[in-house]
Amino acid sequence: MSSQVRGIVFMASASAIIPVADGIAKVLSENHSALLVSSGRYFAASFLLLPVAFLKHRGNALPPRHRLKPHIMRTLLMVVAMTLFYVSIVTIDLATAVSAFFVGPVVGSVAAMFMLGEKMTRAKLVALLLGFVGAITIARPGSAMSPGVLLALASGVCYGFYLVSTRLASGETTPLQALVFQNVFGTLLLLPQAILTWSTPSGFEILLLLGMGVISLVCHTLTINAFRHADATTLAPLSYVELITSATVGYLWFSQLPESNVWIGAAFVASAGLVLIFSRKSAAAA
Repeated sequence: MSSQVRGIVFMASASAIIPVADGIAKVLSENHSALLVSSGRYFAASFLLLPVAFLKHRGNALPPRHRLKPHIMRTLLMVVAMTLFYVSIVTIDLATAVSAFFVGPVVGSVAAMFMLGEKMTRAKLVALLLGFVGAITIARPGSAMSPGVLLALASGVCYGFYLVSTRLASGETTPLQALVFQNVFGTLLLLPQAILTWSTPSGFEILLLLGMGVISLVCHTLTINAFRHADATTLAPLSYVELITSATVGYLWFSQLPESNVWIGAAFVASAGLVLIFSRKSAAAA
């Protein structure tokens, strides 16, 4: 297996697996607050990750102190994005939530112009328009508009800014250090929510929370390794595999399928992302 193919397999696997964690979150949210589920996911990931990080980095498991500010902002954005997403899937199906969430990369591309000084290009303008049309189609403004869809869209917006802040935080920090800080600081941020919304999980539900932590870490590891074997323009389109697997999980576990407007909107959002991806690939080849 070539290095490029290995990277594709890693990325496709990560995109296919992550909806399983979302499905577990939806199951847990039937008996517990989505805020508690979100905090439990961060705690489980921290519990599993910290021993590995300390063995590998010993006393340097966290990013350097002078680099903490962008990591704090990055974690805040991800915590808000994940919490909004988990609250949204209490009332809407997984595929609809994921479709709305995928406005994030388009938002991130536009935000990078203001935060990183990147230039507006024709491709970015087209992507912005496609993403906007997709978001409106999914949200379907009017009497039928669901608050859950709006929460998922807000989650995607936060995720877009998270992508930009990740670029700001990348210097002098290993992926493992960034992951440790995100999970540990995220756990501390969500602790008050966990206390205020506490309901005691059963033994099986604790296993489900640990399962969410394992899936999260496995997906992060697969993604990191994917980018070691293949370029970003090759891998990025594979993130849309998540749309298919989220619809599959939603149907098999909850007998839910998104409405036709969601599929149409998802196609617009996916097209926006692909426009950005292939415009970058063309620019790199020029």
